[in-house]
Amino acid sequence: MALTVIATVTPAATPAATPAAAATRTTIVVAADGSGDHATVQDAVNAVPPGNTRPVTILVRKGTYRQQVVIPADKPHITLAGDTRDPREVVLTYDVSASTPKPEGSGTYGTSGSASYVISAPDFTARNLTFENAYDEAANGDSQAVAVRTTGDRQVYDNVRFLGNQDTLYANTASATTTARQYFHNCYVEGDVDFIFGRATAVFDRCVIKALNRGSTDDNGYVTAASTELSNPYGFLIHRSHLTSDAPARTYHLGRPWPAGGSATARGQVLVRESWLGQQFKDAPWTDMSGLSWRDARLSEYRNHGPGATVGDDRPQLTTEQARAFTPERYLAGTDGWNPVRRPTPAPRNEPGREVLPRDDGWAAATTGTTGGSAARPEDVHVVRTRAELLAALGDPADNTPRIVYVKGAVDADTDASGAPLTCDDYAVNGYSLPAYLAAYDPAVWGRDTVPSGPLEEARKASYARMAEHVTITVGSNVTLIGAGRDAALKSFGVRVSNADNVIVRNLTITDTSDCFPQWDPTDGAEGNWNASFDNVEVSGSTHVWLDHNTLNDGDNPDSGQPLHFGRPFQVHDGLLDVVRGSNYVTLSWNHLSGHDKVTLIGNTDNPARYGEEDKLKVTLHHNHFESLGQRTPRVRFGQVHVYNNYYKGGPGHGYSIGVGFGSKVYAEANAFDGIAAEKVLTVFNGTAITAKDNLVDGAPADVVAAYNAANGTLLGTDAGWTPALVGRRHPAQALRYVVPAGAGAGRLR
Repeated sequence: MALTVIATVTPAATPAATPAAAATRTTIVVAADGSGDHATVQDAVNAVPPGNTRPVTILVRKGTYRQQVVIPADKPHITLAGDTRDPREVVLTYDVSASTPKPEGSGTYGTSGSASYVISAPDFTARNLTFENAYDEAANGDSQAVAVRTTGDRQVYDNVRFLGNQDTLYANTASATTTARQYFHNCYVEGDVDFIFGRATAVFDRCVIKALNRGSTDDNGYVTAASTELSNPYGFLIHRSHLTSDAPARTYHLGRPWPAGGSATARGQVLVRESWLGQQFKDAPWTDMSGLSWRDARLSEYRNHGPGATVGDDRPQLTTEQARAFTPERYLAGTDGWNPVRRPTPAPRNEPGREVLPRDDGWAAATTGTTGGSAARPEDVHVVRTRAELLAALGDPADNTPRIVYVKGAVDADTDASGAPLTCDDYAVNGYSLPAYLAAYDPAVWGRDTVPSGPLEEARKASYARMAEHVTITVGSNVTLIGAGRDAALKSFGVRVSNADNVIVRNLTITDTSDCFPQWDPTDGAEGNWNASFDNVEVSGSTHVWLDHNTLNDGDNPDSGQPLHFGRPFQVHDGLLDVVRGSNYVTLSWNHLSGHDKVTLIGNTDNPARYGEEDKLKVTLHHNHFESLGQRTPRVRFGQVHVYNNYYKGGPGHGYSIGVGFGSKVYAEANAFDGIAAEKVLTVFNGTAITAKDNLVDGAPADVVAAYNAANGTLLGTDAGWTPALVGRRHPAQALRYVVPAGAGAGRLR
């Protein structure tokens, strides 16, 4: 095969090492600028003697190396490593496809020949680098274009990226009668059609596997195309990985069985287990290929989760007993007991973004637990200081690639692209102004029987929409949004966790989410009310969400400082932290919420059919500091909500603390209420019962249900009908007035 070499920097001439010299070398350095032993990877491989018996490291310095490379079977014990932990900084690439004509005119490259790298050596390791096939499909048409073709046994790929489109990673064997075991750990693989394919026994352990969006509304591609021979019980195992995409829902297949070369004995074996599956997967995710029915292959799943992990007749599932035979160790052991499997290590103390929700820590620990962006690769870890950087780091919410976003310092939503401050006037459109609005809808002019309508009300709605588009940030699936340091803050942002799964928000002060354009509603109550529409944080239609050690308030713009219009407070804030629209498995812990009226709704409708919430809205609140608040801490509809070890401090304007709403099942235990009368702890909104025990009011045990019933002449029941099972660390209620204020809120992570 002719080799074309184009380095990023023209290398200076360097003498090539002889095989004899290489035999004495344990490290060979490749540098495009001529500062190493060789300027190309192939030259370094050539310097390793055939039959090599000792470990040799080929260390590749930062740069892009464009070359087709072959690492032959007679050169074992090579480690190919980037000299940085960031694999983006060492890129090994080429750009031919199966349909590309060969330069000498002997035909096209074909699928196997298109590989940028062919790695046949056994006992090979690659780490901290990127393999790429840069063939341009958009310019040249769809075609197979392999980044790496592997055929060697006992190969390890650690912290490696594989980039391409169709047929990115060809995990193969030397022949149909041989086996080859390959372990991919903490890797990233992207592509669209059959982009992990071949005969090998390959384990993808804690990897990110991204299916690219080809723009189809129906069929965007296939993740796997295994051609495992029937004689081999182990083909591809995708284990505790994230299968992500920004493709539309139900447009991808998990895979199809490939009868390689027309083999009559190839029956692809693929197991996807304990992995997160995005919305991109079809409900029937396996399909046929080349006349081979997927049902005749060995395609299955086990304990997957995420929006794409449905279970049905077209999705074979292993039993627990069966799954014991299909672990990474079993796949790779062979006859020699090979075991390269890496065990996960705890998150370093200097990487709080990789911390996950502890086991049993409330409802968010249910089923699969909540890990947020802890699996983020280095390229998906961001530090942001401005609104523009924050938006770029969060990216498109439809893209569920794991990411960690550290907020450094205070970031203000009310700024333009250059960082200049914005005011309410900058959001106003279509002639809206508050004086004009007040004049048009003054009850003396408009009356009190109907809500505002007409040009100025439409202008208000349009102005609100413009502001909402600017200040709202949406946090997608598999994201950790976390403050870096004690002063991390999001000012004037509305944080939305919307239709997402597996989200963590921690260590942030989220303040003054104010609405410049509240609506006047003269029919709201006896005197009418101004209603704002922004929440500091809203969890909507989402699952497995952990909000921890955050501070939420109105900052220096409290509603108490607003004027009266039409004799009613001009309210510019709505909720502080709402959990609504069928959200489920949420833990709210160690947050400090203060100086606000309407605090937390859990469930936003009494209609059981609207969001199907009767078995949702499972939320835990523990060790939160509720200080000088009006109401809704929380107000609950439907949900099984566990409220324990929270500290409540009363203040002016307090109405009630816990609202027992329609269908709610609240279990409130071991909370402490200071400055709040026992009969004001609860109120009822069409609810029927609450379990409340071991609570303190002003330091003394109190039966808050009995106190409410006595004050209101009601018969609120005392059994919510369930007992919490997921309970983390507890404190005695007597200690809460000291423990919680000292530990809750942003800047107090330990």
